[in-house]
Amino acid sequence: MRTAMVAAVVAALIIPATAQAAPLAVEDLGTLPGDLRSTAIDINDSGSIAGVSYGTGTSQHAVRWDRWDGIKKLADLGFDSWAAAISRDNVVVGYAVTSAGATQAVKWNSSGTLVQLAVAGATSSVAYDINDSGTVIGTATINGVSQVVRWESWGEARVLGTGSALRITNGDWVIGTSGADVVRWNASGVRTVLDTGTFAGVNQLGDAVGTTSAGGVLWLRSGKTQLGAGARPSDINDNGAAVGVVSSQATRWDVFGGGVETLASAPSTASEVNSSWLVAGTVGTSAATWDMAGTQTLLPTLPGAARHSVSGLSDVGQVIGVANFANGTYRAVVWR
Repeated sequence: MRTAMVAAVVAALIIPATAQAAPLAVEDLGTLPGDLRSTAIDINDSGSIAGVSYGTGTSQHAVRWDRWDGIKKLADLGFDSWAAAISRDNVVVGYAVTSAGATQAVKWNSSGTLVQLAVAGATSSVAYDINDSGTVIGTATINGVSQVVRWESWGEARVLGTGSALRITNGDWVIGTSGADVVRWNASGVRTVLDTGTFAGVNQLGDAVGTTSAGGVLWLRSGKTQLGAGARPSDINDNGAAVGVVSSQATRWDVFGGGVETLASAPSTASEVNSSWLVAGTVGTSAATWDMAGTQTLLPTLPGAARHSVSGLSDVGQVIGVANFANGTYRAVVWR
C-alpha cells in the first residue's frame, strides 16, 4: 500500500471535481407495453441504459433506454432475451434464447441490429460485458464444460480456458471465475488465479475486489490487501477508492492511503463508485449518494415505491436502480 501522502498527491492530480452539481431527479423508465416489471442493469456516460423488461410468467426482453428516447425492445430470435452491459457506443451485449431453448451470446449494435456471437462447438453461450473497443467477453458450454470466451469487435472468438468471464476493462483485462477461483486474464490471455473466493467488481486498470473465507479483499496488480472479516467490497475505481459494506454499514476504503470511512449507519450499502469518488448506494429503503467529502444526499423516491436499490453509476454522476412496490412489482429508474 502507498502512503497517505502519496495518495493525497495522486488525488490532487487526477481526481476530477464531482460531476453531481445539481440535485438529481428520479425518472420512472417504465416497461414495454403489456409487461409488468423492469430492471436497469448498466448505464454509459451518454445516459443510455441497458436492462430487461419482464412480462407474465418468466417472459423477459432485453431493452435499451436511450438518453433522449423511451424504452426500445431489442431484436431477438423469437423467444426471450437478456441484456448484461452497454458500451460507450450504445452497443448492448447479453443473450437471446434459440428455438432449441438454449442461450445464444449476442450483441445489439447502436442501431439495434442483433449479431449472434458464434463459438465453434458451443451448445449455449452468454455475453456478460463489452469494453469501449467493442471486445466482448462471456462464457460458452463446449462438450458440457463452461469455457471463457473473448469475442473481438469483428466477431472472432477466442477460448481462454475453463470458467466464466464476467468483466472486461478498456485495457483488455478480463476478470471471471474458474471453479471456486477468481481469475484474471491479461490481453494476451495469460491466466492468473487471484484467490479462492467471490468476485464483485473491477476497475479499468485491472484491480478487482471481492471476498474470500477471510473476508473482503482487494486484488490489486501490486498484490493482495485484506479488508477484514466483516468487509464486503463491491466496486473499485481507478483513482484509489473502493466501496462496499462493513457490518451492514456503507463503507469507502482509501486504496492508496489505507483509510476506512463509514459513510452511513446501518442499514446502508455502498454499491458503486466513479472516478470522482462519488458513491451510490442505499440508506434504509432510499437510494443515496456520497460525494468525495462524504456528504450524503438521499435521492428522490418514486411515488408509491416501498424500496429502492442501486445497480449502476456513470462517471458523470447518473445513477440507475430499481424501485420496488408493495404489490411485488418493480420498475427500472434513473436519477439524473
